[in-house]
Amino acid sequence: MQLNRQRLLHDTLRRYLRRQSVPHLGRLLQKTRVTDLAVVLSSFAEKDQHRVFERLPDAATKADLIVHMQPPFGKRVLDPLAAEEAAAILSEMATDDAADILQDLEEAQRDKVLELLDTDDKEEVEDLMAYGDDTAGGIMLPEFVALPADTTAEEALIALREKADDVEMANYIYVTSAEGQLLGVLSLRKLVTAPPHKRIRDFMETDVIAVSPETDQEAVAKLVSDHGLLAVPVVDEAQHLLGIVTIDDVIGVLEEEAQEDLLMLAGAGAPVMIDEGFFTHVKNRFPWLLASCGGGILSAMVMGAFESTLAAHHFFALFLPIILGMSGNVGTQSATVTVRGLALGQIGQERKVATLRRELMIGLSLGLLYAAIVGAVAAVMSDEPLDGLAIAFSMACGMMLASTLGTAVPLALSRLKIDPAVATGPFVTTSLDLLGVALYFGVSIPMALALIG
Repeated sequence: MQLNRQRLLHDTLRRYLRRQSVPHLGRLLQKTRVTDLAVVLSSFAEKDQHRVFERLPDAATKADLIVHMQPPFGKRVLDPLAAEEAAAILSEMATDDAADILQDLEEAQRDKVLELLDTDDKEEVEDLMAYGDDTAGGIMLPEFVALPADTTAEEALIALREKADDVEMANYIYVTSAEGQLLGVLSLRKLVTAPPHKRIRDFMETDVIAVSPETDQEAVAKLVSDHGLLAVPVVDEAQHLLGIVTIDDVIGVLEEEAQEDLLMLAGAGAPVMIDEGFFTHVKNRFPWLLASCGGGILSAMVMGAFESTLAAHHFFALFLPIILGMSGNVGTQSATVTVRGLALGQIGQERKVATLRRELMIGLSLGLLYAAIVGAVAAVMSDEPLDGLAIAFSMACGMMLASTLGTAVPLALSRLKIDPAVATGPFVTTSLDLLGVALYFGVSIPMALALIG
């Protein structure tokens, strides 16, 4: 049902934009959910996105759409606007979202907009912008419900009602000292079911899971996932409560990291919008393919060293593509499984050796199975049946090597504090091609010739 609604919205918007039917477009946007509109607009060209954005009924709706769209949509629509209009839109956002959008704007526009924000909003936004984009401080929300430990349950409920319009997340009530230090936390369910005159210090949870402003956003997302939380408090070294990272921000982080890792695994570079210019996509992918290009040249040079052998025994060349292809596939599988395990925290320091041993055995098992199949086919096709044994040996060694390399490289990069996602794609495949060619011509063919001789 939801997909049908979005498909209908997509087609209707296209039709109104094509016909330049402004009144119909305005009425449609007034009764359309912003979440549905964001999904549909993601496939539109930039100029059509601008036309739809301009026809939204008010600043609050425009702000909501910017928050739900992928960057750099906010930059594209706010940079051309008058500073007053951009500030009005940003004022409708939560301060953490406004800080993220402001950081993307042109410096001149950003300075003008900041000057037009309310004093309190401006201070909060500037504080958030001081933290790194990928840290807990950069994505935290400075609005939360914090109460003294001596507050009764009844008083806490009254305070919660009074602050309801000012906070985005009210599922947790944080208990703080007079100096603002975090003492404990209690859920809304606990508060509602507690006796009215009971002090919240008597039923708050004191073992609080909290993070520092410098904590990487991926680590925060993992904490939320592991413990099933709706928000995580952010504290400084003195345990002063600075803000909270909410579940919606965590979901955004997970989506962002998943897209980034997927593109890195494929060797497609950093994420870019689908409607970016032709040259932007070329520039983004070109560096990642240099490894493949360089590896291919090196492989050709290695093969050139065995030119005379290959000319005399050209039958072996028939099976080189399948050996390299199967090795590359196994290597990519092992690398993907390893990167996923590292990202989810399933592969700790103590399990790295066991993981490497397991993938080696998997590669060997698969290599032997396919070696038997390919070797048998080669033996039937060749005038010399022993050729099949050499090709089978090469297949088994190649797949075992690929599985080991596809696991070892991400583990090594993780140890060096480098994102293991960059280890896959062109890098692993190219390395396997080069080593596979050397193994095939340097070991398998000489072995076959020795057996025949």
